[in-house]
This record gives sequence, structure tokens and C-alpha cells, in this order.
Amino acid sequence: MVEVVIIRPEKEIGMGCCGGICGEGFIEMKDEFNHHDEDRQRMGELYRSLTNQFGEQIEITYLDPRNLFAITLYFIKQLKYRHIPLIEAGQNLSRHIKYNAVFVNGKYSEGTKDCDTLIKQMLTPAQ
Repeated sequence: MVEVVIIRPEKEIGMGCCGGICGEGFIEMKDEFNHHDEDRQRMGELYRSLTNQFGEQIEITYLDPRNLFAITLYFIKQLKYRHIPLIEAGQNLSRHIKYNAVFVNGKYSEGTKDCDTLIKQMLTPAQ
């Protein structure tokens, strides 16, 4: 099983990334996350594409970038299964936790187009 984590903002009232202040001043709480809708749409398309391509061979989880506890647990799990070395986990935590980041068994995908290549590599047994 290949574990894919997609970092994206959640749309929760009162959990604003900007504390209710975006751009030109205060905004309505119901509109607080509208500026992330396009990103969520794009990540949803990636989810559907990967699910159609790999089916039950992968497990996809969405994590909010503010949920550092769950993200850290994910990397600890990848370390435990020896999918990534400690240095790579530390680099991922310090450099790559941002909106639209994709991780495949702990490895950072440089772009959404690269993640299917990483998944194929993980699914192919080493020769």
C-alpha cells in the first residue's frame, strides 16, 4: 500500500488562515476560505485521477498545513517503515509543508504530475 498525503487548506469557519483579515480588510466568515477554492478543486482532480489510476493500491489523506501534529505523525510512520531517511523527513517538515504539497510514502513530489511516477516506483518491486 502506498500512502499519499495531500496538503491543502480545510474550509472551516473560524479556523481562518488569515484570522479573518484578507487582502483589503475584514471579510465575512462564510467567505473566509474562498481564495483557496481553486487549489482545493485542483487537488480534488488529482485525487480522482490517482484513485482512477491506482484504485485500492493507494491510500490518500488530506492534511491541513496547520495540523503539524498529524503531519509529524505521518513522517514518523514513514520513518518507521523505512520509506525515507531521518534527514529527508526533517527537510520535508521544514521546507515542504505548504499548500498543494504532495507526499508519496514520505517522499516530496516536485509537482502533481510527478506523483504518479513516484507511486509507480513504489508499487514496482525492486529488482
